[in-house]
Amino acid sequence: MSGVSTETGPGTGPDSGSGTEFDADELSYPSRNWRDFFTDHFGPSMLWALISIGGSHIVLAPTLGGTFGLFAIWMFAIIYLAKYGGWELGIRYNYGVGGNPVEAYDQLPGPKNWMQWFTVGVFTVMYTGITAAVGMSTASFVQAMTPLSFQQSFVLFVGFAGVLVLLTRYSLLEKILIGFTVALGFLIVLGVLVGPPSGEVVAATTFTAPDITGPLFIGLFAAAAGFAPTGFSTSVLIGSWSMAKGEGAGELRERDLDPNDERYHDYIRAWIQTGRRDFNIGYAFSFALIVAMVILASNVLYPNPPEDADLAVTIGNILSQSFGEWSYYAMILGAFAALYSTVITLLDGAARATGDVLPMALERDDLDSERIRKLVVVGIVAVSCGIVLTLGAVPVTFLIWISAILAVTEILFYPANWYVVKKNLPEQFQPSRTWVIYYVVSLVAVTIFGLMGAAHEFGYI
Repeated sequence: MSGVSTETGPGTGPDSGSGTEFDADELSYPSRNWRDFFTDHFGPSMLWALISIGGSHIVLAPTLGGTFGLFAIWMFAIIYLAKYGGWELGIRYNYGVGGNPVEAYDQLPGPKNWMQWFTVGVFTVMYTGITAAVGMSTASFVQAMTPLSFQQSFVLFVGFAGVLVLLTRYSLLEKILIGFTVALGFLIVLGVLVGPPSGEVVAATTFTAPDITGPLFIGLFAAAAGFAPTGFSTSVLIGSWSMAKGEGAGELRERDLDPNDERYHDYIRAWIQTGRRDFNIGYAFSFALIVAMVILASNVLYPNPPEDADLAVTIGNILSQSFGEWSYYAMILGAFAALYSTVITLLDGAARATGDVLPMALERDDLDSERIRKLVVVGIVAVSCGIVLTLGAVPVTFLIWISAILAVTEILFYPANWYVVKKNLPEQFQPSRTWVIYYVVSLVAVTIFGLMGAAHEFGYI
């Protein structure tokens, strides 16, 4: 995984650029046809989607499906619809400017660099909690496959992930884990086709709303809203991956060209369309998989969701009715791969983002980002191990708890991304009135999700 781009060169704002004469045809346009798109540009969104397949798909989706049945599909649909805008704005900036949105957070009104400091806090404090939560779920599956205890499994595997990230020698392992995760996704979808829910479950749960004012619904909905598909902070990580692939209209900045010059608008438009196409595929894949997991849970688990003590066994048996006993081991291994690859990605992403954003917040280009990265990895591993040794085996409970907090803390990335788009993209690429209406409505919805999370965390319900 690549770090956050720290380049903040000229040409990033509506009034910048030297207007140097330059033929637009000489710029590097993205590939237009689908074949070349998948060859040259596809990828950042799938890395993003694979993060979400950990905690939200393997733990939260079965929990909601096992609790509310097929009604959970509507819950996730509302969440995905409302949260799309936060990432769409990030993609709009990322590809339209050719940079990472976090580099422009210093433009937000208020105390100096406050949003960049907040970003550092999210990638250190909150990602420590997320790593602990996903690591707990990983440890549950390791415990089911080995003679290791829960605590031993966590310390060994999360510690090993930390060593791999420190040494940056995990690319082959990560590819293997991603392979297992993708295979698991196909197996889950196939399981839905082979063994769909009974007519009784469909009739009883599809359009039957639970008590939406009750603590159970509010707590689980807030958790899903916080962690599904991921938190908004991952718009920073998408920016990193996109920059690593050389995606976006970055040549305008490199050549000190004015983005307001109409000669370059086709170039900017083409890159924004490419970025949105890539993200839409990853977003659709994530949603389809979470729906499939809810359907399976509704068929096999409802009305008994997985609990802390039997998480791995319950998830392992979710395909047994469709494929038989062998699928238990396939599901256990696939779920472990999905969760463990998420642990590695969280550790690497949080460390690299902190290493790159902290110098921005401090306005200290002389800081050693690599040293910061290594310190963050060690800190997250050490603190998360301390959390697990203190709390014990509570993978479902802790994931729900930390996810509800994310529903509150991640909101700010949405308006921040909107602000930097408004500030830096030429007028022709500003959101249309329809998009603005959607942003306003969805931001209100996301704020309500946050209030639900706060009500759950502080015991107001």
